[in-house]
Amino acid sequence: MFSPDILQYILLICVLMVGAEICLQDNNCRLPNCYCGGRDTPGNLLPSEIPQIIVFSFDDAVNSENYQMYEKLFLNNRFNPNGCPISMTMFVSHNYTEYNLVRDLYSKGMEVAVHSVTHRTPTDFWKDASTEQLRYEIVQQRKNLAQKTGIPIQNITGWRSPFLQSAGDKLYSILQEENFQYDSTMTVATENGFSSKFWPNTLDFGWQLDCNVRPCPKGSYSGLWEVPVMMLEKPFAPIGCLYLDSCRPENKEEAFQLFWVNFHSFYKGSRAPLFYTMHSSWLREKHNYDAMNYFLLTILHYYSDVFIISYQQLIEWMQNPTKLVDINNFKGWHCPKRYLNFVQPFVDTNNVNNVNNSAANDFIRIPFLLSLLLIVLITL
Repeated sequence: MFSPDILQYILLICVLMVGAEICLQDNNCRLPNCYCGGRDTPGNLLPSEIPQIIVFSFDDAVNSENYQMYEKLFLNNRFNPNGCPISMTMFVSHNYTEYNLVRDLYSKGMEVAVHSVTHRTPTDFWKDASTEQLRYEIVQQRKNLAQKTGIPIQNITGWRSPFLQSAGDKLYSILQEENFQYDSTMTVATENGFSSKFWPNTLDFGWQLDCNVRPCPKGSYSGLWEVPVMMLEKPFAPIGCLYLDSCRPENKEEAFQLFWVNFHSFYKGSRAPLFYTMHSSWLREKHNYDAMNYFLLTILHYYSDVFIISYQQLIEWMQNPTKLVDINNFKGWHCPKRYLNFVQPFVDTNNVNNVNNSAANDFIRIPFLLSLLLIVLITL
């Protein structure tokens, strides 16, 4: 019998002979810059050695309404087992966003990623857009976020396409050229009604899973991570949901079960990362908000091996897989120190003329008053 290592080399030789390309972890793909993904765990760790990672993400504008929800859910003195605040990732589009609130959330440990300038319809625009149109949506919104919030542009590393509509290789070429770390547009469906438990991968060997939303990338994008949106299992239903918005629980108990059933399946299984993807509008229903809040409180109170983190923090761990027993020493999850650049105070352009005229009048008035005072003193 051949050893597993010999079998891997034989497989690699066979693949090379037929001209196909397949990703073989620790052979032609090595961490921290390349990962094949799939069901194999980074570092070949056992499930019991892996911290269960939960990642919440929210799409679209940040405004005063959803800011209050984010603040209560994620900033209300809630900490991971290592003592650092829990986190999440916001994929932010431009229209209707209040950038001062984005700045505040980032300064308190949340991740900010890019979700386009216009978020325009129809959905097919994002499939058929030209390279120039896509580049504008990606690059300009990254600049908007950096310039209007003071977040260092190199710290804005993620992209998600509106409506989860990929543009294929056009999209990924731009992301790589612009030095993005990851994309989160591709999707993974449920398997026989159960959540698929896959690890994210780099696109060194392209997209290796089923293409659910065409077009999918066919090229190789070395070092660019794909963190797909995983379809969640919906309790007592044959079809799951990519966004929580598509699951419509009728009460708090049903909403809590949506969180809990998926968590239990991952936690007791392979401990692949668990993703809850949504729009904040889903939380406007009080029973959904209450269920999510109760779920967070339950996890934080009873589980010392579960971490609620951002996409960036997930990738940091995957690049340097660290056992649960050593997790408090893992630098990638140390409490973040967020440095912000100076942002020019906002000026209402409708009032610029009034402000300038007022200032000019002040400068004219002061010399006049001094002259008048001098004349009075001389005549005394």
